[in-house]
Amino acid sequence: MQTENAVMDLTVACVTSVKNATGLELDLTQDTLPVLDHYAKLADSPRDEVASLLAPMCGAYFGELVRRELGDGAWEVDPDDYARWRLTFERCSLAFNPLGVALEVLLGQETQDWGAHLQTARADAVRAKASLEVFGDVRDTDFYSFSVRYEAIEQAYRALLNDPGGMNPKG
Repeated sequence: MQTENAVMDLTVACVTSVKNATGLELDLTQDTLPVLDHYAKLADSPRDEVASLLAPMCGAYFGELVRRELGDGAWEVDPDDYARWRLTFERCSLAFNPLGVALEVLLGQETQDWGAHLQTARADAVRAKASLEVFGDVRDTDFYSFSVRYEAIEQAYRALLNDPGGMNPKG
C-alpha cells in the first residue's frame, strides 16, 4: 500500500503542476505524453534543485501511464532513494526506472546510476535491442522526450512478449 501511495501522490502532484502551468489536464493516457513533454521543456535546463523536484513527479506519472497502458507491471519503490525505483513487468523481463527517464528528459542528457535505460534478462537483450533498431537513429531532442521513450518501451515490451518459447523468466 505504501508503494501505491507514493506513486499516486507524485502522479497527482504532476497532474496538478502540469494543469497549473499549462491549463491542460493529464489523464494517464498515451495521448497526454506530448503535454508532459511540453511541460518538461518549460523547465528549460533546470538547476539540480528544480530537477530533483520535477523528476519524481513526472517520472511517477510516466511510469504509471506505462504500467496502465501496457496492462502489466509492478512498482519497486525505495522510500529513501529515487534512483532505485523500478517498474518491472510480470510477463517479460523488462525493467526501467521511470524517474530516471524523467530526469534524462528534463536534463536532455544521459544520467548515470538512475536505471533509465531498459534492462532485460541477458537472454532477452538481443531481441529487445533488435526491436528498437527499427526506429533507426533518433535525434537527441527526440530521444529525450517522454513520447519517444514510451514508444521504445512499448516496442521492446511487445517484442519480448512474442517470445517463441513462451513467457520469459524475469532476469
